[in-house]
Amino acid sequence: MIITTLDILRVIKNTPNSTFTFPIYDVLSGNTKTAPKIPTLAPKSETIWLMANGVVVPNSHYDLVGFLRDLWDDVAEITMNGKVVAQRSAYGEVMLTGKNSIFKQDAYDALIGADLLGKKTGREIVVDDLTEDAAASLMRGFIRSKGE
Repeated sequence: MIITTLDILRVIKNTPNSTFTFPIYDVLSGNTKTAPKIPTLAPKSETIWLMANGVVVPNSHYDLVGFLRDLWDDVAEITMNGKVVAQRSAYGEVMLTGKNSIFKQDAYDALIGADLLGKKTGREIVVDDLTEDAAASLMRGFIRSKGE
């Protein structure tokens, strides 16, 4: 499954107690290995810090959305709590994951996303007949959204 910046932002929002790291390709090495300073997003944070050997580099904080927007193509892999959840096979390739379950959008989030897109473009949103699983997924997403 191909991962986009919106996919990882959704996972970060849905798992606020997780630590994410984003090793980036080292431009000086010809983009064949990752840079020694690794951008890290601590639990319950919206700011990315550069970490060198597990130590925060002073004055190196970045806005999460700005970082992903500007450096997405340079990110070599994404780790969540120390486990790789997505990676590029080489610099310039697409970001792929084998762990579809954490990136899979639940029915409620998909419906809200489609509704917002419909409002932006003025289109009418049509909802298919729901199965029992889809209805349950909608309710779980709604309950989760009200709990925040």
